[in-house]
Amino acid sequence: MTFLDQPLKRAIAVSTLAALSFLVSCSDNKVSQCNKLIKVANEAVSAVQNVTQTATPDNVAAMSEIAEAADKAKSDMQGLSIGDEELKSFQTRFISMYTDTSKATRDLVTAANSKDAVAAQKAFDALKTATDQESPLVTQVNTYCTTN
Repeated sequence: MTFLDQPLKRAIAVSTLAALSFLVSCSDNKVSQCNKLIKVANEAVSAVQNVTQTATPDNVAAMSEIAEAADKAKSDMQGLSIGDEELKSFQTRFISMYTDTSKATRDLVTAANSKDAVAAQKAFDALKTATDQESPLVTQVNTYCTTN
């Protein structure tokens, strides 16, 4: 082996290692982005559960806390840097769901404070529509994130 063979072998080894690192980072990138998205969604669920575990159904302050939790989740979700197109779609859907949840919850608070049963029912229906999106969305995210 000549002196020039060693640098060439090192260059090939470094190039191969760089290519493998790139491939691993691509797959880690999806995993990392999935983890970020799922973390925000899980934090939103935890925040709402913390409120609902101690609140009574007629607790207007608790409803306001739920709206605030939805606003925070929306903001946190908007702050994520997502490059994967499918995950961006999920991110957009989460943002929309959190926006709708916050609005409907605030409308419910307003209706409760003004004792407007018709507005309360409308707000409740909108809240149900918004939150019914969560389970299928989470299932789709989990399916996408667990496949290669």
